[in-house]
Amino acid sequence: MARISRRHICQAANASVLAAALALPAGLSIAAANSQGLNGGTAGAPAQTTEPPPSPPGPSDPTGPETPPSPSADSDPPIDPDTPTEETTSPPSTPNGTPDTTQPTGPGTTDEPTSDTSPEQNAGVDEATTSLTEEKERVPEELTGTVEALITIVTTVDSPETLPQDKQGIIESAENLSVALAAISDPRTPPELRKELTAIVKQVTAALEAFNAPGVPPEERSMLILVAKRTTSTLDMICDPDTPQDVRDPMIATVKDTTYAAMMSHSGSPAGSTDATQPTNPGPQQDVSNNLVPVSSSSEIVQDRRTPPKEREELAKITQQVSALLKRISDPRTSPGDRSKAKKELDEKTSRMRDQQEDSASAQKRPEESLGKAAAFCTSAIFETTRESDLMAGLERLVPAQWEDEGVKDFWKAEEKSNDMLEVLAQLRNNEHTHGPFEVVPLVTALAELVPRDELFGTLGGSALSCRQTAKYLNEEGITVGTWPTKTSE
Repeated sequence: MARISRRHICQAANASVLAAALALPAGLSIAAANSQGLNGGTAGAPAQTTEPPPSPPGPSDPTGPETPPSPSADSDPPIDPDTPTEETTSPPSTPNGTPDTTQPTGPGTTDEPTSDTSPEQNAGVDEATTSLTEEKERVPEELTGTVEALITIVTTVDSPETLPQDKQGIIESAENLSVALAAISDPRTPPELRKELTAIVKQVTAALEAFNAPGVPPEERSMLILVAKRTTSTLDMICDPDTPQDVRDPMIATVKDTTYAAMMSHSGSPAGSTDATQPTNPGPQQDVSNNLVPVSSSSEIVQDRRTPPKEREELAKITQQVSALLKRISDPRTSPGDRSKAKKELDEKTSRMRDQQEDSASAQKRPEESLGKAAAFCTSAIFETTRESDLMAGLERLVPAQWEDEGVKDFWKAEEKSNDMLEVLAQLRNNEHTHGPFEVVPLVTALAELVPRDELFGTLGGSALSCRQTAKYLNEEGITVGTWPTKTSE
């Protein structure tokens, strides 16, 4: 999980940063006109899950795309994140949290009393709130309302009803945005970069509010929060003065384009529709939704410091091309002909991006994990990125008897107990947090049915490497794990 201390990374820059600033292009692209862009935790850190909180009143202080209204025949098209708009400050809203990538403190055994809160996440909420409050005193006046909205989002998500994964996603998104806020307040940050970061902070804040608007289905809300968490995780590297400009630029564009497309994908009217009450073209909207998680998986791999520079650059570039196409497809101002052309190009670019995701992640140098640890990381990543309804169906026969009467609301994450057993943390339908033992073999083989081999990296990001390691271990014991790679060479 991102730590708050990261927000000072840009402030630590020395005099050499000034030279780097002069080398920055006179005008960083604020986001490709035709641009666009889910696993949160780094591979090696278990992912988590959470439930949606109350719906928010409305966006606050958006400069990037405000919560886009459903386009209608006689209404103006949604505001493009690259188009300057008059700043407004709306009352903050209530958000959701998301998955965690760190090992949580388990609440006990399934036979012990459970609680309706997570001490670790409560601490995360306090830490994120404190950080944002500090930044609020330093940021330019134009961002004060936005930071206030972020604080409200974080504090509101701290409720028993919120899914653990959603809560974690909100906490980490806020921490990521704190990094950008620190850079904006730092006088050594180049003006062009400060302008880009300001737009991103406003845009993502508006998006987090919009994702909690009335009517957003819980599973869709969790997916959108995960996308926000993953894409904003690159802000640490974007702010780093040592990041090459040819890597920083595509990362900035991807954050903005992906956020725009994510907002449009759930706006209530499919992309391309001219009447919100009579959607006529659901295809484009589905194309965008289907690609948001894969694009965010790229962000998860790109921000991982273990990814070699060359592979990071290649993945950042192809991902920006995909995010640009998603933005073009989701923009209601795009003509049917251009949208059709972009859709065809999207298929080819997405295929290239998936190949590069695997190449970039596989190039990371990681220590070999034990079977128990690899299985825990793999399981947590799947819990974070898979619809709860699919998890319920796939794991129905494995749920501990103690959970059956109440029912599982959210499979959160897994922790290693041994090479044969994992401890699974979950939230029950009465909002209590609990955990219970799951055998590795039946759990992993069941999960492998939900995420086929060709979707591993596009869904799980770098955590797919833990799934491959798990499959390798089990293969050596004569156990086949779905369609996952089982060759020792893999």
